[in-house]
Parts: sequence; structure tokens; C-alpha cells
Amino acid sequence: MALSLLGKLRGLVRELGASGALCYVVSRIGARSGGLLSLHSYLFVAQPVADGPLLPPRLGRSIAVRRLDPQDAALLSLPLDRAVLAYRAGQGAICFGAFKHDEIIGCLWLCLSPYDEDEVRCRYQPLPAGKASWDFDVYVHPQHRSGLGFARLWDEANAFLRGQGIACSWSRISAFNPGSLAAHARLGARIAGRATFVRLGRCQIMRASLPPYRHLSFRHSSRPILSLFN
Repeated sequence: MALSLLGKLRGLVRELGASGALCYVVSRIGARSGGLLSLHSYLFVAQPVADGPLLPPRLGRSIAVRRLDPQDAALLSLPLDRAVLAYRAGQGAICFGAFKHDEIIGCLWLCLSPYDEDEVRCRYQPLPAGKASWDFDVYVHPQHRSGLGFARLWDEANAFLRGQGIACSWSRISAFNPGSLAAHARLGARIAGRATFVRLGRCQIMRASLPPYRHLSFRHSSRPILSLFN
């Protein structure tokens, strides 16, 4: 047992680095604390809006992507519930849904204004205003992840962003998810900042590489505004 745990720890250190492995262990302990303790470590990536489609014209045509009302009932077929959809709608979020044979298989969300994180107390402000956006929850059903759903979602999202004059889209990725980071890197994204949030009861401590760098709060209404600039 001890050797197995040691092997897992060494693997974490190789994959995430020493500090990343420590944060991961604390986050797993927090997940079992019943909400008393939590740790979230994020990487912020800036992704350029592509000049044109990722896919050739004849590829992926069996997947239809269209803009949906953020509270469209079709989204309930994905790992989403009405409370989450209402929260996103209240922030003016824009949703694109991917459909195959009239069945929803994925979604992608955008916000053209500051966005309030739902895991921690924090507001993201992509800059410059009107030239940068926020994207989140890019999801494709596991059965379709070997297909072209991901690229089709991004082709439609990029076309929309180009029409809005947006040059760059920001997102946050868990520092414990190298697979997601690699997928964004293939689209030209680069790491441009990081932040770690530790919550103990009502107390939240943030440490970030972006302004305001540090923040301490004890109530829901007190949240840092992270300025994201490329």
C-alpha cells in the first residue's frame, strides 16, 4: 500500500511538478471535507480567434452547430441543470450547441462581458473590452470525442467572434487537467496567467500572477476582479 501511494505521488510530481502535486493532494482532501475546505488551481489561457475555419468545407457537415437560448431544454441532455443554465443566462452568456441526427452532443459557451466564476468567488474581465471574450465549458459527449464535434463548435464560435471584432478568447483550465491544456494548445492557446484559491469555511484566499495578485474575502459579495490582458 505504502509503495503504491509513493508511486502515485511520484507520478503526480512528474506530471504537475512538486507544488502542483501538493495542491492536487490538498484539493482531493478538500473534496472529502463536506465543503469545509476547497482548493482550486487554475491556468488562464489566451486563444487567438482563428482567421478561418479549422475544418475543410466538406468535413464535419453531419454535425450541425447553432446558437441556443442559454436555457434551452435541449441542454438538459448534457451534464447541466436548470440552476446552472439560469446562472449563465443571468450573466449574458452565449451558447452554441452541436447536434448530430437532431441529438445534442456538445456545447460551447462564450461571454463578451466580465464573467463571475461559479466554483470560487472571482470575476474575470477580459481586456481590452470589445476585443476579448471569455469561453468556458466546451463539452463534447464522450461517445463523440473521437469525431469532429470539438472542431465544429470552435469553427462556429470563431466565426461569431470574428463578426464581433473579437481577436482573443480567454478561458481557465484546471492546473490538474493537462489533457484540456493540450487540446487548447492545439488551437494556438498559450498560458498567460495562473491563480490558486483556497477556501476554509467562509474565508477565501487568492494568490494570482495577474492583478490584483492577492485577495482575502469572507463574504459572497467580496470577490477579486482578475484583469486578463493579452
